[in-house]
Amino acid sequence: MPSINRVYQLRIETLSPLCVLSGSRLYEQVDFYADRETTYVFNSDAVLDLVLQRWLERQPSREQQLARLAEREERLQRRKQKNIEDIKRFEASPPKDPRKAQEMEQRLIAEANKIKEELARLKAERASLETAATTIVVPPELLQNSGFNDLLTTRLLTVDDLRTVPGLLRYSCTGRPEVKSEMSEILACVKDPADRLYLPGSTLKGALRTVLAWALAPKRAAQVLAQFADAEDKRKAAAAIERNIFYGRKQGDSRRVSHDLLRDVMRTVHLSDTQPVRQNPLLAQVRVFPKGSPMTVEAAPVGVTFTAVLQIEQYPFTGQIARSVIDFGDWAQQLQPARLAELGRQRTRVLIEGERAYFQQRPEPEAAAIARFYAGLAERLAELEGTNAFLLPIGWGAGWRSKTLDNLLREGNRETIFVQAVHRYNLKLDQQRSQRFRAGDRFPATRKLVMQNGQPWLPLGWVCLTIEERKV
Repeated sequence: MPSINRVYQLRIETLSPLCVLSGSRLYEQVDFYADRETTYVFNSDAVLDLVLQRWLERQPSREQQLARLAEREERLQRRKQKNIEDIKRFEASPPKDPRKAQEMEQRLIAEANKIKEELARLKAERASLETAATTIVVPPELLQNSGFNDLLTTRLLTVDDLRTVPGLLRYSCTGRPEVKSEMSEILACVKDPADRLYLPGSTLKGALRTVLAWALAPKRAAQVLAQFADAEDKRKAAAAIERNIFYGRKQGDSRRVSHDLLRDVMRTVHLSDTQPVRQNPLLAQVRVFPKGSPMTVEAAPVGVTFTAVLQIEQYPFTGQIARSVIDFGDWAQQLQPARLAELGRQRTRVLIEGERAYFQQRPEPEAAAIARFYAGLAERLAELEGTNAFLLPIGWGAGWRSKTLDNLLREGNRETIFVQAVHRYNLKLDQQRSQRFRAGDRFPATRKLVMQNGQPWLPLGWVCLTIEERKV
């Protein structure tokens, strides 16, 4: 019988604000309202429904409206009768002065026409009220105003409604976004349909894949690393490296492998999305260090623990038929929890040393606080030695180094190759800056940092990941 799959639980604890972007943005007055201390993300549909309901409640009943129409009609009829009598008197005894007579005649005719028009409008209103009593009319307050502040001015809505009326408030965040223009915006993080924070399994799997790639590339992809700048584009260069690291060897009749991706060993690794947590997101004010534009993002706060399920198929490694088609070599051992954690700690140690050195070398006084954070991470990492736990940065803002082979691309004589890659693949995202890049230059030159009270506070995305035996 096929071997039973290995199933583990992952525990992910956030050590710094963690942001996995959803790709959507929240706009002030449309999606959120911010006072001095709190940002309220509201349900726009529910807010508009409440405003419409209150507007309708303030409108007079159908009977009241018909009574008012009757009063208006009575007044108009009195005006009409008076106008008729005035016209009769004018015709019986017009002024002797031709000019005055002409002016009086024009006034009487204008009054008669005005009364006629108002009676026609009144008739149309009555017909509409009688034949379309159930039609919902869009309130002029909604047609003329589009933002949350505009609705507040109508007095059909209050800020207290967000706190007290069920269904209006999706969630709230402490603080408010930095305003870059007249209207501010927030980069939203992933949440489930109930607006609860979670981490996608794809994010976690990508992080594990990077750890494995970095650890195994020196032996399994050394030749490709020496040629990665020769590819047509950076995607093809990365794909060639990944094939050498992760693809098993086809055995015998290759027609049994219908698609080359079947050879990727990571198809045996399954990671669930984490369980959602009932925790309002942190409103993180992020700046590009040392000099960059501010932006506001949602993030999981420090100290939040997520849990996910890791399942590793065993049949591709142990099944006789499977091994006769694709040989994955020693991958069954590489994917053991203890081995994954060991490789993760090796990778993290290099990342921490590099980031600590970066901030220690920066001339800005505020860089010292970030260097101390990385010193603390190094101590925490040392405490994890011999366990099934390791540290790593994931998500948006964790940086280029956390998602690539990083220093392996620049070791020894690969520095020249890396410079060629920066030029060819426009790795600095600006053609002129990429072409100016030279051997020994810092890459990347900037970092994204979370600010607090106007000063750099923490880098983004650091977590402690622990692989545990799943409790039955």
